[in-house]
Amino acid sequence: MKTHESNLKLRSGKFSIEKHHYENIGLTERMVSVLLSGILMTRGIRRPLKAQFLYGAYLAYRGFTGKCFVYEKLGIDGNKPRAINIRGEFEIDRPASEVYAYWRDLNNLPGSIKHLLNVEVIDENLSHWKSNVMGNLFSIDWDAEIIKDEPNHLIGWRSSPSSLISHVGRVKFTETADKTGTILKVVLSYHPPIGGVGIGLARLLNPYFESLLKKEIRSFKHTIENKIPIYANGTL
Repeated sequence: MKTHESNLKLRSGKFSIEKHHYENIGLTERMVSVLLSGILMTRGIRRPLKAQFLYGAYLAYRGFTGKCFVYEKLGIDGNKPRAINIRGEFEIDRPASEVYAYWRDLNNLPGSIKHLLNVEVIDENLSHWKSNVMGNLFSIDWDAEIIKDEPNHLIGWRSSPSSLISHVGRVKFTETADKTGTILKVVLSYHPPIGGVGIGLARLLNPYFESLLKKEIRSFKHTIENKIPIYANGTL
C-alpha cells in the first residue's frame, strides 16, 4: 500500500504531523506591525478587552509570525513582489510619425496631459517628472530613463531605483490601415510600495488609474488632433 500523504512521517513507530508555516507578510511590514502593536498595546493595556489593545495584539501576531488572515482571504502575498498593469488602446487621427515625434519631445506632454505638472529634460534619455496623479492630495516626483526608442514605432522607459513607485512603461505607435491615423497602445506596470498593504490598495485604486489613463490620453488626443496642424520629424 502506497502512502499518498507527504505531510505524515513515521518516527519511532509513531505518526507525527509535519507543520507548514506559511508567511504572507514581508520583513518591512512585519517590523512596522511589531512597532505599531507595541504602541497600541501600551496605550490599551489597562483595558485589554477593548479594540485598541486587541488590534495591537493582532498586529503583534502578524509581526512575529509573518501571517495575516486578511491577506490570506484576499489572496495577497506580501513576500512576492507583484506588478500591477494598466493598459489602454486609443485611436488618434494623426499619422504615427507625427504622434511619435510629438510624444518623444517630452516638453510637449505637460500641456497635453492634465495631471502631469512638469517634465524637466536632463539629457537625451533621462528626465525628471512631477505629477499630481492623486489630485490635490499631494504631488509625486520621479526620474525616468528611456530604455528603448524605435522612431515612429515605440518608446519604452523605466523609473529610477530611488523612485517612490517603481514602474516601467511603453507606448507603441501603429499606423491604421489607411496610414492616416495611429493606434496608440499604452502599458504601465508598477510595483506597489509597503508590501501587501500596497498590493491591496493597488487593487482598489486600479480602476481609478485605468479611468485616469483614458482621460489623459483623450486630452493628449484632443491636443495633437486640434492644435498641432503638422508635426513630423520633431518640427512644426
